[in-house]
Amino acid sequence: MKQRSTFIVSESHGTLPENFSLKKDTFIIKALPPSTVREDRVTFSLHELPAEIQDVLSSCREVHLKLTSGDIYEFIDPYSSRTPAGLHVFLSSEQGASPDSICQLLEKVFGINNCWGFKSSFIEIPGGYQFYSPLRSASTFVQYLQNHLSEKDTLRRSEVQSLESAEYIDVIYDAIAQTLVLSSVHAPNQPKWDGSSITSAKTSGVELGVFGNITPMEEEGLTLAGFITELGESDDFEPTMFSFASRHHRSESTFSLATARPAGLHPRLRLSIHGTAKPPPNAGDECTLNAYFTLPVALFIDKYQLSSDNQQLLDSLNIKRIKAISGETDLEAPVWTREKWGSRVLVEVDTKGGENGIELELPLHLRYLEPRYNGTTTKVDFAWPSVFWACRSEQWKMMAVNPFDRLHLGWEDLFPEQVMYYYLSPAPHGEGEGAWSSIDVPVLGLENAEMIKIGTVTVVGLGFLWVLFKIFMAKLSSVREKKELKRE
Repeated sequence: MKQRSTFIVSESHGTLPENFSLKKDTFIIKALPPSTVREDRVTFSLHELPAEIQDVLSSCREVHLKLTSGDIYEFIDPYSSRTPAGLHVFLSSEQGASPDSICQLLEKVFGINNCWGFKSSFIEIPGGYQFYSPLRSASTFVQYLQNHLSEKDTLRRSEVQSLESAEYIDVIYDAIAQTLVLSSVHAPNQPKWDGSSITSAKTSGVELGVFGNITPMEEEGLTLAGFITELGESDDFEPTMFSFASRHHRSESTFSLATARPAGLHPRLRLSIHGTAKPPPNAGDECTLNAYFTLPVALFIDKYQLSSDNQQLLDSLNIKRIKAISGETDLEAPVWTREKWGSRVLVEVDTKGGENGIELELPLHLRYLEPRYNGTTTKVDFAWPSVFWACRSEQWKMMAVNPFDRLHLGWEDLFPEQVMYYYLSPAPHGEGEGAWSSIDVPVLGLENAEMIKIGTVTVVGLGFLWVLFKIFMAKLSSVREKKELKRE
């Protein structure tokens, strides 16, 4: 097992050695600027993992799992990438193999309840399969990890417990390297690290780095300067500076999401872009503004309604085009007949006239939900989208050397490889709500079901009798006409 901890500060004085202390196998933090971002990364060999995890991974070439809290936070480069809140799983299976037990494992490890089977619940995307669950907490994951640790291993248990406060957690498995990498990223001083320490276990060392962003040596790149050290191996801090092309960058604009009320059977999402809707400086001219949604199975968009053939409607909604839809798109099926998690939707925003902001409206449709007792409405929760500029870059070949690169966020297969992304941050909209929204939607109240059943049968019966009556009257009129013709 290998461990790496990295601190990125926005103020250059935050990397001064006097802010830290190094004692053999312990790194002590005396002071850090409030805007510091922390990443912890642990690399496991396959044989170090529990047998049930090894069993699932044996059927996979790659697995990319991302759990995002949905908290509103401000990050600094190189940790600017954002995915919609919740649990995202992307995998490619070995040829002829199928990780059939993955849903049972996801339920045990993360506590999710909307995965029924690999073939039935995952949607197929270019190069693999995708699953999503609107999971809000890492507590079940933390408990699962602690169950595999000794009660006496207080150091590891404390490190695992800190995952609950992470803004996002990534898990990456590579069958070629036979390794699994678990990384977590914490927002600025959440929790506050002044006075805390990092200690190396006897069985493994810890690589440490403290860096600040300085003026980039090249456009579209990042340059970091600070120091590195290795607990148990280094006696002092080693000054370091390096540059790299980064795939992900931060945009100065923000966005928010609201729903038109009442929602009814046709909810409408309103995506507001705050600030100028122009590409970031030095990003080039070939840029598009995009919103990537992960919609739960209860909600879907009508791809025929929003097709390019209906350009007048798209213009009125500030939608340039719907770039892609994958997953559950059946227009008639109720929720209880669907097993897949939902759908992913990539929308290209029309930025014309957006110097002072843009409001895009996305019309949705509600599937018929299962009837319930005690009420005729229920809540449907969904995550805010990821909103980003996608800009063509000439430095795309150099991105692979980025030690902080983040891949498989859900939409890369929908863009060329030669693209850099600039992310808009979610704007605060209510205490404790984060980047989540919910809408009240109608359902059938079972306490009224019998009355509705009787009413339906009555109306259908009366309608049937009315039809019979009209047929009888038509026949009677025809007979009368024939009799009158005979008399004449």
